[in-house]
Amino acid sequence: MEFFFVTLFFRVTNINYYLCWGGIMQVFQNIVRLFPFYITLFWGLVFILNPVRENRARFGLGIFMLTASVVYFAHAVYFAGNFLFYQKISGLYTLADLSVYPMYYLYIRLLTRDIRFKYSYLWHLLPAVVLAVLLQVLISSASGADRELYFNQVVVHHHWPAGAVSPLLKTMAITYFASRIIFGIQSVVYLLLGLHLIKKYNNRVANFYSNPDGRQLAWVELLTITLLITAVASFTANLLGRNFFAVHHLLIIPSFLFSLMFFIIGLLGNKQEYNISDVVIDENKEEYPNEIAENQAILRERLLRFMGSELLYLDPNFRITSLSEKLYTNRTYLSNLINEEFNMSFSDFVNKYRVDYAKTMMEADKEGKYSLEYFSEESGFGSISSFNRAFKKFEKRSAGSFRQVIKRKTA
Repeated sequence: MEFFFVTLFFRVTNINYYLCWGGIMQVFQNIVRLFPFYITLFWGLVFILNPVRENRARFGLGIFMLTASVVYFAHAVYFAGNFLFYQKISGLYTLADLSVYPMYYLYIRLLTRDIRFKYSYLWHLLPAVVLAVLLQVLISSASGADRELYFNQVVVHHHWPAGAVSPLLKTMAITYFASRIIFGIQSVVYLLLGLHLIKKYNNRVANFYSNPDGRQLAWVELLTITLLITAVASFTANLLGRNFFAVHHLLIIPSFLFSLMFFIIGLLGNKQEYNISDVVIDENKEEYPNEIAENQAILRERLLRFMGSELLYLDPNFRITSLSEKLYTNRTYLSNLINEEFNMSFSDFVNKYRVDYAKTMMEADKEGKYSLEYFSEESGFGSISSFNRAFKKFEKRSAGSFRQVIKRKTA
C-alpha cells in the first residue's frame, strides 16, 4: 500500500511538472510569436510621432515599420488559431504584405535620392491596393463553404482547391497565388533597386567629401543585402506554407531572426541623421561660378601641382568644392577627372595624400612619442578607423605594422 501511494505521488507530480512546463512553453511561444509585431510597432510609433519636416527619411522608415507591424499582427492572429478573425482581416494583411518591400524601397529613396515625398510613390502601392480590395470583396461575397475550402486548402496548405469548385473560389485562389508571386518578385526587385540607389549615393558622397564617414550608408547596404537573403527565405516559406512552421514548431526561428533584424534597422535608422537632403544643401551652397575653360591634361597637371604644394587636405572638412574653387574649375568636371584619370573617388584621392603625409610624420617620429590617433588627426582624417582603413588600402598593411618596421630600423 505504501508503495502504491509513493508511485501515485510521483505520477501526479510528474504530470503537474509537464503541465507546468507545457504552460510555460506556450506562454513563451506566444511572446516570441508577437515579438516582431511589438518591435515594428514600437519603432513605427517612435518615427511617426517625430515631426516629418525634421527628417523625412526617418518618417518614411516609420511608415515602413507600421506596415510591417500589420503583417506580423496578422501572422500572430493566424498562429494563435483565431482563423475566423484572420479571414476578416485577409484584405488588410494582403495590403500590408504587398506594401512592405515598396515602403522599404521608398525609405531608401528618401535617404539617397528624394528630398521630399512624391505623389508618384503611390504607383508602387497599386498592386497591393488592387489585390487587397479584390480579395476582401471575394471573401465577403463567398459562401461559408467556399470560405472554409479557401482557407483550409489554399491559405493553410497552399494547394489548389480540389474537386469541383465554384468560379468564385477559383477567383479567390488565383488572387491569392497571384499575391504570393507578386510578393516574391517585389522582394527581389525592390531590394536590388535599393542597393543600386545606395551605391550611387555612397559614390556621390565619396566624390564630394574627403571624409565621408557618417555620411555614407554602409549599414543600410548591409541590411538590404541581409533582407535580400531573408526575402529568398521568405519566398521559400511561402511555398512551404505557414502551416509547415506551425506543425513543426519552427515559428520561434523566423520570429527571433526577424525581430532582431527589425530592431537593428530601427536602432540604426534612429541614429542616421545624414541623408540626401544634407548632401544637396552642401553641394548647392558651395558652387563657385568663376571657372577657367581648359583641357583635361592641363587641369590634371594643375591638380597634381596644387596637391603636392598645398596642404588643404589636412583639413578634415576638405571638400571637392574647396578644391574646385582653388583651381577655378567646375566641381563636376574635376570629379570626373579624378574618377577617370586616377580611377578613384575624391575621398580616396585625398586620403592617398593624407596617408603619405602620415607616413612622413611616423618616419620622423623616431622616438615613438606620438600615438596613431595623433597621426590620424594631424593628417586630416575624421577618425582613427577611417585612417586605419585608408592606410591598409594604400599600403597593404596596417599603420601599426608600418610603425613597428620603422622602430626596428631605428633600433
